[in-house]
Amino acid sequence: MRILRALSIWVVLGLAACGEPAEKPPVLPTPEELRADLGGLPFDDFVDRSFKELLRRNPEGVVELGLTSSIDVGHGFLTDASDGFDQQTLAVYRVLGELLQGYDLAPLSRAQQVTRDVYAWYLDDQVRQRDRADLAYPLNPTLISVDLSTELFFTDIHPLRTPADVEDWLARLGTVRAKFLQVQESMERRARAGIVLPRQLLDITRNHLRAMASASPQDTLYYAALRDRLELVEGVDRARALERAERILRDSVLPAYGALDGMLAAQVSSAPQGLGVGQLPGGDAFYLDALRHHVTSTVTPAELQALGESELQALQTEMGAQFAALGYPGTSTLAESLARATSEGGFVASQDVVATYEDIIDDAQGRLDQAFDLRPSADVIVIGVPSGGFYVGASLDGTRPGAFYATVSGAGLPRLGMRTLAYHEAVPGHHLQIGIAQDLELPLFQRVTVFTGHAEGWGLYAEWLAGEQGWYAGDPYGAVGRLQSEAFRAARLVVDTGIHARGWTFEQAVQYLMDATGYPRGMCAGQVIRYASWPGQATAYWTGQVKIRQLRSRAEAEKGAAFDLKAFHRAVLSHGSLPLDLMQRVAAEDLGLP
Repeated sequence: MRILRALSIWVVLGLAACGEPAEKPPVLPTPEELRADLGGLPFDDFVDRSFKELLRRNPEGVVELGLTSSIDVGHGFLTDASDGFDQQTLAVYRVLGELLQGYDLAPLSRAQQVTRDVYAWYLDDQVRQRDRADLAYPLNPTLISVDLSTELFFTDIHPLRTPADVEDWLARLGTVRAKFLQVQESMERRARAGIVLPRQLLDITRNHLRAMASASPQDTLYYAALRDRLELVEGVDRARALERAERILRDSVLPAYGALDGMLAAQVSSAPQGLGVGQLPGGDAFYLDALRHHVTSTVTPAELQALGESELQALQTEMGAQFAALGYPGTSTLAESLARATSEGGFVASQDVVATYEDIIDDAQGRLDQAFDLRPSADVIVIGVPSGGFYVGASLDGTRPGAFYATVSGAGLPRLGMRTLAYHEAVPGHHLQIGIAQDLELPLFQRVTVFTGHAEGWGLYAEWLAGEQGWYAGDPYGAVGRLQSEAFRAARLVVDTGIHARGWTFEQAVQYLMDATGYPRGMCAGQVIRYASWPGQATAYWTGQVKIRQLRSRAEAEKGAAFDLKAFHRAVLSHGSLPLDLMQRVAAEDLGLP
């Protein structure tokens, strides 16, 4: 899932391609000015105004949410990784946290108290993240990398519906070089402190940077996106817009990719051979904070490892029963049985992948009445890309639907895994959860902030729920795919903690994942690179699902025959995304549990 990631890393940048301001950016108040301006406001006003001030520091996020008409972030400005501005943003979070603590809980309604609790958790978490931000990797081989997320912003997120949108797009394209320069300066400073991207991650990242730097402007995805989307824009000089884009790409953007590659090339000799953050100065403490940030509950690496191993054993037993039902011999290895199921389940050709996913999602939409009485107003579409498997939420202004980005490349996809992925990323998974949150009559903060444990836990719960509700009936291979997916998420607990807390090598991590899931080496290797790049994120799926299912088991035991599955799902989804411990408490109150 790729969503507005808790508004955690973006700040303002306003330099044009030539290095001069395209216009003056909106004036942002200092932390102390905010203290004076926001102190003493009624609670609801404080939450609304303070969160909008945070959003103003995040123009890319405002564009992604579709809030540019109500939150002034100027025109032509991108977000950046400026060390100085990030320190000021840290101070803003501290001030807002202090002001929030000053509100007396007694006069607040229950809904306001929930808002207060989740906002307090969020602000404290942002301070923790920024206190140790140097150990995060701004450049890495995943979608959270600055270069890759910037590309997605220009190709898919930024609106291109009017001539004004085109002007803003081109102006922002002109700021990419300045943004990348700030990333470069930040990473060079970190390198002087001994914090360098691990060698394997560095080499993969350089491959992409070099490919972009050596491309012609017309061959870039930036140019292709503008060219294709301009066909739908009335009243714009298309030839002139493309000429401007070509010039900016040639003179500014592509050289900026080359500069980033040059910076990483200079760090090759000092890049560590190990993968985990535990090898870096302060890495163990950073990893604990990363786990807390993603899981949104206090856990230790040892607890996660033990949970993963026990759950994986149970899942492999369940898969064995499924293989027996298919008539597979008990002497076959997990990998052999899964390979046979994959082959027998069949493949979907690349040209049919999007339509197949659309059919799966349409079918799921028709089954929702079994378990839900809430629906999102936004639609969800499927977009085929070379490397997909993630979801982007709809814009709040209704101009961009939710989108499930599906992998369309090579010969196609194994059919056995497609249902499960569609249920996780779209319906009843991320699109349902995030779309419902956006429609709620709650403060903007609760409608758009997403906590990994709740979001990814819900996505995995959605896969399991589909199995429980019989959505795989008549599709035994799809049922195998669901179990393989669950085993994959349980194994992640062991692999992520192995890499970052136990010093596992790349080969150790890949082999464990292969043995635990039966997935081929290439996929497992790519996943290990992801876990190394994004410490802790992969542990949120299983732990979040466990919390949701624990709460459901408790409700079923207390309510007996009176248990209402729709009411349970409403309780879990009707407060927006919450830290897991808070979600369990609030949902239990909604359900009337002791």
